[in-house]
Amino acid sequence: MNRVIENAEKEMTRGNLWRAKEILQGSIPNAGYNRDLFERLGMVLLAMGDLPEAGRFLFLADCRKQEFEHAIDIFLSKHARNWQTLMQTFPRVAKLSTLSEYPDNVRSQLVRLGCPQVLKTGPVSHSGHSGSAMTGVIGWLIVGSILAVMLLGIIKIIDIVKWIF
Repeated sequence: MNRVIENAEKEMTRGNLWRAKEILQGSIPNAGYNRDLFERLGMVLLAMGDLPEAGRFLFLADCRKQEFEHAIDIFLSKHARNWQTLMQTFPRVAKLSTLSEYPDNVRSQLVRLGCPQVLKTGPVSHSGHSGSAMTGVIGWLIVGSILAVMLLGIIKIIDIVKWIF
């Protein structure tokens, strides 16, 4: 992770903010909840003038420096209607299982919004359908397909028998 941050800082020094942003964003899925990475990305986005996005990552980094507060306030005012709305903006690696896993200020904000202590108890389905309902539908489709093939086979056998006799 240090190498990723070093590469991003080199690009920032060269004035290639867009490249630094790409480097940092690209490493998020593999980094887990990495506060240093979130802070660096927030700083790049702040330098690019993207205050709401900068605020999102600076908020997750739990970095409350005075120069970051305005961006964090913009982000929260835009997304903190309730805890679910706020968490929808988090990258997948920042959607943790329990409230206690979050840094202090992030946890405090989620508590103020009524977030429960346990956030995930099992696999999360992103399709909007429960896993068992989707499994049932797929099962019926498979059974229906098998029956249709069998019916077509019987019809074809009857045709062959008629043709022979």
